[in-house]
Amino acid sequence: MFEEYLQDAYAFFEIASNAKNDREARRYYRAAIFYAAGAIEAFTNYIADSFAKAKSLTPHEIAFLNDKSLIFDPKKGDIKERVDYHKLDEKLKVLINKFIPDFNFSSTDWSWLMEFKDFRDSLVHPRQNEDETTVPEYKAKVQRGLTGVIQIINCLSKGIFRRQLRKKILDLIPE
Repeated sequence: MFEEYLQDAYAFFEIASNAKNDREARRYYRAAIFYAAGAIEAFTNYIADSFAKAKSLTPHEIAFLNDKSLIFDPKKGDIKERVDYHKLDEKLKVLINKFIPDFNFSSTDWSWLMEFKDFRDSLVHPRQNEDETTVPEYKAKVQRGLTGVIQIINCLSKGIFRRQLRKKILDLIPE
């Protein structure tokens, strides 16, 4: 699913880049942002689900990645799962620290992903009446964000699966 979302994000980025007016460009840049954000969420959920099915991480790690916490119930003497939502960047840090121990969290790709996440959050939870982001700002933010998303997913793919993403996905990195 995450690959299709990345392809959709890139398609909307291309449409926005060739838009006839600012309103249309903003519309398609926002669509690109939401699809790219959905892609990294889908990838992270896929990884979490895979580890849960394989039981190849500790129960606490699996619970964390799947937005749960393990709680000891003293009355019954057993462990219960409780829904406990975790931020995407926290889940990514767990995976990166586990599978890519030499990862540089000061890297451009990580910085662009965090900038992109903040920008997406500002669109989902706006604090102002009007969108004052200019079309060139949108384009730059989507270019960097899509690059960061694909590069971080690729980095995790290499760390976890020992192989990079398919070329057709890596080709979606905007120039």
